[in-house]
Amino acid sequence: MPAEQAKLIHVALKAERLFNIGPFEVTNSMIGALIASVILLGAAWYFSRSSAIVPNRLQSLIELPIELLTGIVASSTSRWRGYVSLVVGLFLMILVANWLGLLPGVGTIGLKGQAGEIVPFVRPAAADLNFTLGLAIISFVVFVWWAIRLHGPIGYLKELAGEPKVLAPLMFPIHLISELSRLVSLSMRLFGNVFAGEVLLATMLALTTAVAFTLPLALFVPGVFLGLELLFGAVQALVFALLTMAYITLAIAEHQEGHAADADHGENVATDPSHSTPAPA
Repeated sequence: MPAEQAKLIHVALKAERLFNIGPFEVTNSMIGALIASVILLGAAWYFSRSSAIVPNRLQSLIELPIELLTGIVASSTSRWRGYVSLVVGLFLMILVANWLGLLPGVGTIGLKGQAGEIVPFVRPAAADLNFTLGLAIISFVVFVWWAIRLHGPIGYLKELAGEPKVLAPLMFPIHLISELSRLVSLSMRLFGNVFAGEVLLATMLALTTAVAFTLPLALFVPGVFLGLELLFGAVQALVFALLTMAYITLAIAEHQEGHAADADHGENVATDPSHSTPAPA
């Protein structure tokens, strides 16, 4: 394969620096995240001012995934209104950031690096572990906050310790690692899938360039993989949002189960003759 075509396969594992603003380093993944944020803010501003009671086709198309996801969250717990905006916001942010990486020029147009490789101006935000880790930290803080809000700090620590109390010194670090593993799994799953898709598209583009003049069918190969990446980008955004919802639901469900157990115990005490108040002598 010629050197020019080999350079097309270059996909850096780390986000690449474009310039500095004082001590602050600006990378191409940050530009991708910023563009996705501007798109979402612009869409929110437009639809908040021009939305109609009877929606047109564009408004219906935009509202459909939001309504479907809201319906899923509404069926989780009775407190769903407290976290539905977070779940929907994460879904939209990841979806737009993923699909932004499929636009022409993203990841392919940029500056020439020191080794002759192309350093793109814009790169998919989720291909940077810093971005996915930041979203995972937000999710982690929110579902831990829900657990502490409902159980209290001492109650949350008791939940981590588990039962029986004799095994608490052994079970507490295990449960703590289990909680922290959610943070790792959320960030690494999204990063790994998006980065793998970026590598796959770059590889197929290089192979298509190499054989396009001898095999006309190769011109359609990138289109097939772009379609798959559209689907995978939506699936990964949905998985991240639903996992966040599931973790929050678990924290709330444990609280509700505890209250239900207390209520059942109180009912049993009230109906059990052995616990009745003795008659005065």
